Amino acid sequence: MERMVLGFDGSPASEAALEWAAERTRGERFEVDLVLVTNMFLADRVEADRILDAAVRRWRALAPDAPVDVSRLDGTMPATLTNAARGAGLLVLGIQTGSRMRSVLGGWMPLRAALRSGAPTVLVPAGWAGGDDPVVVGLDDDDSSEDALLFAAAAASSADVPLRVIHSWLMGGSHVRGATALQPSPHRVADEHARILDAAVARIHADFPDLEVRPELVRDNPTSALTRAARRSSMIVIGSHGRGLVSGALLGSVGLDLVGSLDRPIGVVPVSPRGV
Repeated sequence: MERMVLGFDGSPASEAALEWAAERTRGERFEVDLVLVTNMFLADRVEADRILDAAVRRWRALAPDAPVDVSRLDGTMPATLTNAARGAGLLVLGIQTGSRMRSVLGGWMPLRAALRSGAPTVLVPAGWAGGDDPVVVGLDDDDSSEDALLFAAAAASSADVPLRVIHSWLMGGSHVRGATALQPSPHRVADEHARILDAAVARIHADFPDLEVRPELVRDNPTSALTRAARRSSMIVIGSHGRGLVSGALLGSVGLDLVGSLDRPIGVVPVSPRGV
């Protein structure tokens, strides 16, 4: 049984994260740790206990068959929560949405925790409401999507909804051979990307033979393709590239564009050591 760590602070975003986590446990069993991080010098212990008591009551109302362990940890964010999530199968956090500036201010802390924990992380926007739309996963050209594909397939299977696998592509530039500039054929480029998509669907079917998978090959940039798909999705899943120590290198430009701007949960799945 995998361990789920739910970061909670009593905010509307963390309330949404709690509701999402409770719904996930209905389709898949987890050992759930609900964690509140407080500053050891400035924490209001009475208020922290009140927040945790309210969270436990809400959890028991939503998921009475899913036991939860509650922890109040003194420390700083995101390091304390990151340490608590080491080895977890899933980290769930709330996040604010809105303009890019607001997402930077309100979403930076949970995003840092997501990237540093090393665990697959779902960022749930404030105001989230459940639904039966498909799970959407973005498929990249490289192996950074391998673990994201399997995570998304498991989430779709757990929720009993289809999985949409979206692979976007754009024409590359011409290359020079001798004195001649050669422009690649659009049909040839599309065929190459279609093979990437077909191979990904085959991998999913090998592990989830009963899951309905809807492959979509889109001629567009990844951010636009996934943003459009989000309107008819229950969650967007992307892989993190795991390159470098700053968030942009770890998550990639597509992830940074999506986090904080979508009103759907976003799953951020790191590349496992075997895939790096």
